[in-house]
Order: sequence, then structure tokens, then C-alpha cells
Amino acid sequence: MSEHIDTPLDRTPLWTLDDLCAKLRVAKGTVHTWRKRGTAPRAYRIGRHLYFEDSEVRAWLAKHDADAVEAGDDSESGW
Repeated sequence: MSEHIDTPLDRTPLWTLDDLCAKLRVAKGTVHTWRKRGTAPRAYRIGRHLYFEDSEVRAWLAKHDADAVEAGDDSESGW
């Protein structure tokens, strides 16, 4: 029998598209637009569903927050 190799997907919680949209308070179409532009967090397509690693989403959010600070955005959310 083959030995299971631990991958990042085994260690990290996954977010569904609905989870991501609810947390960010955006429409699914917005996330799809970000994906087309290449600006969304990395996602895995399994069948017809998208899944986002928790660590990828958090890194993506941190990057956007840092970019907003560099741009001098004074809004509380950083967007």
C-alpha cells in the first residue's frame, strides 16, 4: 500500500467561494472578476467548485492591506 504524503491542503482549512464572499462582503461576480484579472487569492477548482486555502486568503488580505498603506489610503478597512 502506498504511503500518504502530507500536502498543504491536508494542513490548511479551505474556504468555499461562498465563505470568501461572505467574509469579504462581495458578490461572487466580484471574485470571478478578480480571478480573471489575476488579482484574487489562489484557488483550486474541484469539479465545479472553487476552494481557497486559509493561508492564501490571509496572505492576500495582508498584501492588499500593505498596498493600501503604501498608497496612503487612510480608510479603516485598507480598501
